[in-house]
Amino acid sequence: MRLIRILLMVVVVVVLGLVALLVLLPGEKIAKIAADQVRSQTGRELVFEGDVGISWYPILGVKTGPVRFANAEWSDNGPMFRAESAQIGVDAMSLIGGTIRITQIDLNAPDVLLEVQADGTANWDLFPEGAEAGEATTATTEAGGAMGGLVLESLAVRDARLRYLDQGGESFDIKDVDATLVWPDRAGPAEVDLTLRPAEEAVEIAAVIDNLEGFLGGEISTLRANVAAAGASVAFDGRAGMDPQAAGRVEADVPNPNAFMAALGLGEAGIAGKAAFAGNVTYTKDGKIALREGTATALGNTVSVEADVSMDGPRPRVNARIAGGAMTLAALQGGGGGGGDTSSGGGWSKAPIDASGLGIIDGDISLAAESIDLGDMVLGRTRVGIAIDNSRAVVSLRELHMFDGVASGQMVANNRSGLSVSSDITVTGLELKTLLTDMAGIDRMSGVGTMKSQILASGNSVHAIMNSLSGSGSFDIGQGKISGIDLDRLLRGQPGASGTTVFDSLSASWTLTSGVMTNNDLLLDLPHVIAKGAGTIGIGARTINYLFTPQIKNEAEDGLAVPVEIKGSWDNPKIIPRLDKAFGRDIEVDLEEKKDEVREELKSKAKAKLEEKIGTIDTQEGQSTEDAIKQKVEDEVKDKLKSLLGGD
Repeated sequence: MRLIRILLMVVVVVVLGLVALLVLLPGEKIAKIAADQVRSQTGRELVFEGDVGISWYPILGVKTGPVRFANAEWSDNGPMFRAESAQIGVDAMSLIGGTIRITQIDLNAPDVLLEVQADGTANWDLFPEGAEAGEATTATTEAGGAMGGLVLESLAVRDARLRYLDQGGESFDIKDVDATLVWPDRAGPAEVDLTLRPAEEAVEIAAVIDNLEGFLGGEISTLRANVAAAGASVAFDGRAGMDPQAAGRVEADVPNPNAFMAALGLGEAGIAGKAAFAGNVTYTKDGKIALREGTATALGNTVSVEADVSMDGPRPRVNARIAGGAMTLAALQGGGGGGGDTSSGGGWSKAPIDASGLGIIDGDISLAAESIDLGDMVLGRTRVGIAIDNSRAVVSLRELHMFDGVASGQMVANNRSGLSVSSDITVTGLELKTLLTDMAGIDRMSGVGTMKSQILASGNSVHAIMNSLSGSGSFDIGQGKISGIDLDRLLRGQPGASGTTVFDSLSASWTLTSGVMTNNDLLLDLPHVIAKGAGTIGIGARTINYLFTPQIKNEAEDGLAVPVEIKGSWDNPKIIPRLDKAFGRDIEVDLEEKKDEVREELKSKAKAKLEEKIGTIDTQEGQSTEDAIKQKVEDEVKDKLKSLLGGD
C-alpha cells in the first residue's frame, strides 16, 4: 500500500497545477504555469514534450502528450516519473461550485522510478528541506479548501512500469502493471485494483480502503484486501496505515504453493500439495510481526502456531510455538539415502546438500506433537526445542518417544563454515523389536534396554557425512527373546526349525572412525549358550566384516563353538561357517602336519562329536568326511540365520 501512496503523490503533483487553472487559462499556457508551480513546490522540473490541450467533449479536462518529472539531484538513473500521455477529466458543475472534482485520470505507459540511497534518503521526498510531508499535505488541503476541496473519483493506469532501487537492500523491477482507483465520495471508501506480473502469470490485488484521504495522510484506516494468483487467495481484513503498520485477520488458501511462488517471481516453496493459513497478524512500525491464534496446513498436517518476528537484526529473529496432533513428514524423505548421484550405481547419495536454510532466520522454536511419521520410523509424543543462531541449529530433546522408549539429549546442525552434524542421545526403555523393525525390517527379536550414542560428522553430501562419522555408543538389553528359532537347543545338539530363544542379556559397545564402526564385545547370554561377536561395519562403504561365535557353556569354558563369518556388502553379504576356528588352532595344525592316520582319527572324533550336537553326517560319493562336516554345519547355520532374519 505504501507504493500506492507514493504513486498517487507523484500523480497529484503532476496533475494539481493543470486542473486548478483549467477554467481560467488556454491550453498553451497551462503547461508552463503547471511546471512553474511544481518547480516551486518540489524544486524539480516538470516537462511536457508535446502539446497540452483542453478537452471539452465527452470529458471536460486536459490532454497531454509525453510528460516527465525529474528525479532527485543525487540520482543519475533518469526521470522519477514519465508517461507517454495523460488525460485528466473534471466535473464542470463542481467547478462552478468551487470544488475541483477530478472524474478521471488516465495514464498511458507510465514509468515510475523509486530510489533509496544507502543513507535512507528517498527520491519521493518531494518537498524542500524544512517542509515535512505532513505540512505539505496540510498546505495542499488548505489550498483545496479555498476552492471548496479536491476530489479524485477515478484513476486508471495502463502498461505501467515500477522500478525500486535500494542501494542498501533489495531492488525490483515490475513491468506491465495495470491499476485502477475508484473513489466517488471523498468521505467514503475507495476501491483499488492492481494487476502485477512479476512473472508470466498475473497477480491480482483488490483492496477497499474506508478512509483513503486519512490513509494517505498517515492515519489508520480499515482495510480489506485480497491477493489472487495461480488459483491461490490471500485475504486481509483489519486496519492499516502507511507507516507501514497493520493489524487484522489473514487467511490464505493455496492449492499449489510452488505455482503461487512462481507467480510472485520467487523460488519454489518446496511444499507438495495444498497449503492453508489463518491467523491474527500485527505488523508494527518498527518492523515487528506478531501472530496469534494461527493455524497452518501443509503436507497433510494441520498445526497451531503463535510467533513473534523481529526484523531489526542481520536476519529475522523468530520466536515461535508450533503444536499438532499426529503429524507426518514422510513426504520430506525424497528418494532415500541409498539412491542419488553415485558413481558406482549404489551407495549413499553424492548429491550436494543445500543447508542454506539454516541461515534464513535466528530464534527459538518449540515443536509439540502427539506423533511424527518420518517415513522410515514413527516418533511418539514429541516435545523439542530448536535454537537457531547464525546458521547453527541446536535441537534439544525435551520429550521424545522413540522405539517405545524415551530419548534425551541434543542434535546440532552447523553450516557456518561447511555443513557438520552431531548428536548426543540416550534412549531408555528402548524396545529392541521396534528398533530392528523400523531400521532393518527384523521383527523376531525383542527385549527392553538402554542405548547411548555420540556422533559427529561433516560434509556437503550424505556420502561425505557417512564416510566421516566418528564417535562411540553402546546398548544394553535385559532379558528378551528371539522368535522362530531355539539357539539354545540347536547348539546343544537338538536341532529344530521352530521355537523361541530366551536370552538373559544382550550388550555391545562400539567406536566410529572415518565412517567405520568397530565392535569387539558383543555378548548374547543364553541359559546354556553364550554368543560373542567382533568385527567392523563400514557405514560409509556399506560393508560388513563380522565374526559371530556361539559357544556351549561349561565349567571349563571350552565348549563347542562354531564361529560364523559375515562379510561383504550390505546388499549381498556372505555367511561362512569357520570350521577351522571351531576345531581350534592346535587341531588345525595337526590336520596339516600329522600323518594320514592321525588326521583320519581326528576327523572321525570330530565327526562323532559334531553328530552328537547336530545330527548324523552323511558322506556323499566322492565327498570327504571333512567336506561333509563342513557342508552339514554350513547348511544348518544358514537355515537358522535365515529363520532368525525373517527369511524363508
